[in-house]
Amino acid sequence: MENSILTNVEIGRDEAEVLKAIEENAQCFHEIAHIKKKMFLAAYCEVGTVTKAAKIAGITRHTHYDWLANDTDYPAWFTKAEQQANEKIEAEIKRRAVDGVLKPVFYQGKIVGHVKEYSDNLLMFYAKGAMPEKYKERISNEVSVIQPMSGVNTLKQLKEQQPDQG
Repeated sequence: MENSILTNVEIGRDEAEVLKAIEENAQCFHEIAHIKKKMFLAAYCEVGTVTKAAKIAGITRHTHYDWLANDTDYPAWFTKAEQQANEKIEAEIKRRAVDGVLKPVFYQGKIVGHVKEYSDNLLMFYAKGAMPEKYKERISNEVSVIQPMSGVNTLKQLKEQQPDQG
């Protein structure tokens, strides 16, 4: 696809699939008349980075940040796009951690089968996010503060504050 909007954008997936997803995402922003804003937000939902979404929409990163600063409606639209991108990330984490991913098994340079691999690390992060009350990091810090005393009687004053141990 020579004249594709994805030319010079590394996506790592089938171009037709990405274009279809961007088109579907654009429907979520039907109220936006500005085509470049709509294209950027729809692309951001799919690719999850400002740089790639800007390239797809044919704008600079600076334009996006300009819209954030100067368009009163745009920050809310971008928040919506971020939420959709985050949901996509979460779904991928769950897929890799819970459903697993088929990886090829090679023998003498040829694929002889597949094995399903799961990601324990992703599962741990997913659990911490989904159930933070149960899986959060538990860190305890205790701090003791002793009031500094000045003058000659410092040691005497400390002894007077301690209960008799005799």
